[in-house]
Amino acid sequence: MEKPFRQLVKEYFRFSKKDRNGIIVLVVLILLLISGIIIVNNLNLKANYDFSEFKEALEEWERTKKSELKSKRLFAFNPNTITKEQLDSLSIPEFVKNNLLSYRSAGGKFEAPTDLAKIYGMNDSIFKLIEKFIVIPESVPREEQPKPADTRELPKSYTGTFDPNSADSITLSEFGFNNFQASNLISYRKSGGFFSTSEDVLKIYGVDSTFYNIIKDNIRIKTVPKNDFTKNEEKTVRVIKVELNSAGKAELMQLPGIGEVFAERILKYRDLLGGFYKKEQLLEVYNFPEETYSNIADNIVADSSRIKKIRVNFAEYSDLLRHPYFENEHVEALLDYREKNGPFRSFDQLIQSLPGDTVVFDAVKVYITCR
Repeated sequence: MEKPFRQLVKEYFRFSKKDRNGIIVLVVLILLLISGIIIVNNLNLKANYDFSEFKEALEEWERTKKSELKSKRLFAFNPNTITKEQLDSLSIPEFVKNNLLSYRSAGGKFEAPTDLAKIYGMNDSIFKLIEKFIVIPESVPREEQPKPADTRELPKSYTGTFDPNSADSITLSEFGFNNFQASNLISYRKSGGFFSTSEDVLKIYGVDSTFYNIIKDNIRIKTVPKNDFTKNEEKTVRVIKVELNSAGKAELMQLPGIGEVFAERILKYRDLLGGFYKKEQLLEVYNFPEETYSNIADNIVADSSRIKKIRVNFAEYSDLLRHPYFENEHVEALLDYREKNGPFRSFDQLIQSLPGDTVVFDAVKVYITCR
């Protein structure tokens, strides 16, 4: 006989002791959770601190910043005449503004808008942004200028002449030299420099053509180096002869148009080459002007016996690659040939090892030896 329905339901909902304990724990957890929610909802979470003053200060700072940004803008300006106050309202980085002012105070002048790109810190993106705002009036040809554009003038109470080979800083200042220019001129003399003509003053860093035009009529070269007299004691300026492979910085700076920068570049390039085997190699020096070379060509010689040659059988990769005439492919080819075939015994082997034609070998053969 089938069980009654009530008995079936009773058996279905019958729990063991373990099940009952689980139900009790679950009920307790639910009650705790509900109690926690009620407590949290009734808590007062309002902070005891008043941030209104901080918010007001932040809003004031934002308004000030926006005002500053609005006040700084890009506008047409002449970098040679713009004042510090005008620069402050120009929308370019502060360090670029400071470098521009420093360049001008050192005697620098912008002849064209592209000159502004040479200012330290002026990258391509900044220059591209301001390029169309740069306005530099075209210079009037010198023959049309009744007076130099420079506003500096000689003191009206002082007339006469000065010798740049002997004038002290006080005398130079009386003729319009600022401290920077006077210091550079005296340093040039101390390093062995000598002014043979009035135009040599232009070699001094900070002395531009405009200022030179103001003082050129007051320059008198009186001092002549010792031993520069002929036998009949007639004063003559000696013809300078400089040997490029033994000359020092001071000796190079005696050449017309060679200042401290080019003298240092010549010495650095000479060190990389190992020496000059012909004077025309000066044109390979970075940015060396052809006009300057033409002016000094008769005053320079190159003694090829002073060249320091590379011993190709013992040279390392870095020794060869630092030479200006060696490309990476040439160095790798030389070293690979030497590793496979042993030491080079003749220049013919060197020619065979170099890729391409013999043009490369003609350029480097002066600087290598198989010894």
